[in-house]
Amino acid sequence: MDKNYDIIIVGQGITGSVLSWRLIENNINFLVINNSNKISSSNSALGLYNPITGKKFVETWNSNQIINETEKFYTSIEKILNEKFLYKKKIYRPFSSKRDINDWELKMESKTYKKYIEKLYYKSKYKFLKDNFGGVTTNKSGYLDVKKFLFLTQKYLKKKNIYIENNIESKNINSKKDYIEIIKKKTKYLIFCRGFYENESSFFSWLPFNLVKGENINILTPHESKEIIQKSILIIPNKKNNIYSVGSTYDWKNLNNKVSENGIKKLKNKIKNILNCEYKIIEKQAGIRPATKDRRPFVGFHPHNKKIGIINGLGSKGISLAPYCTKILIDNIQNNKNINREINIKRYISLY
Repeated sequence: MDKNYDIIIVGQGITGSVLSWRLIENNINFLVINNSNKISSSNSALGLYNPITGKKFVETWNSNQIINETEKFYTSIEKILNEKFLYKKKIYRPFSSKRDINDWELKMESKTYKKYIEKLYYKSKYKFLKDNFGGVTTNKSGYLDVKKFLFLTQKYLKKKNIYIENNIESKNINSKKDYIEIIKKKTKYLIFCRGFYENESSFFSWLPFNLVKGENINILTPHESKEIIQKSILIIPNKKNNIYSVGSTYDWKNLNNKVSENGIKKLKNKIKNILNCEYKIIEKQAGIRPATKDRRPFVGFHPHNKKIGIINGLGSKGISLAPYCTKILIDNIQNNKNINREINIKRYISLY
């Protein structure tokens, strides 16, 4: 029998990576088991974090705590690795009509939204945008260079000999009274962080996942913006000059990781409504996001096996929800602190 662990994490996407750093932070003995041959939606994620979301631009759930934790967490990992992958960026949201102007003027008077609003513009701010009505700039937002974060995390874990490659299946897992045995390794807890693959697992497929395919592209333009642009789609400035990540689409029917003509067409049509300049597509990506029916994450332990846990269902907010959810799960394991009902999988126990 190989070395014993306190926790084994299965999956090294955004959630598995963040959980790894949480365990390092708490000096917990762990191992990550990952299958790099499987396509991960994390690798095609735009990496945005933002307190104001949705078509009606409302404050996202638990935003104050989550956004503060997001920036604090990734900044701390940057210091450990002496690398840069979190970019704090304001968001410029062009108005589509005078009604938009009125809505944001009302938000300016609201205690909830005032802290996020930097400035209202009543005329065009950027010549390369179709923003004749002006727009609004908001703060407490930015993006994570997801690919760089995942690569550096894996590199660090390998260096510490706490990362291995393996395709874990149910037959590889043997639950004993006091531990879990998995590929000749013992662990007190086994935590699954496998994204959309969990929808078909033998342990957690009963949870009401709402999988959604998203497509995005990288474009090159003649113009530069230091702000994220949001108007039905996101246009996120890359660290490289004049390159932007653009997305994302939502497709609940064609659940695959292939870029589609229809998806790219939708993105082009949305770009046409906001950009007032030529652009060149330089990269196309697609991935399946593990969203949930109630838009809240799945955090907790299996109803019949308290040694097998899950963090999943973070959807398009994985960057900001992962630091929050992983902190709560570890607090539950170490201090027996309750996982709040809004994210606890116990809320769906009737479906098991």
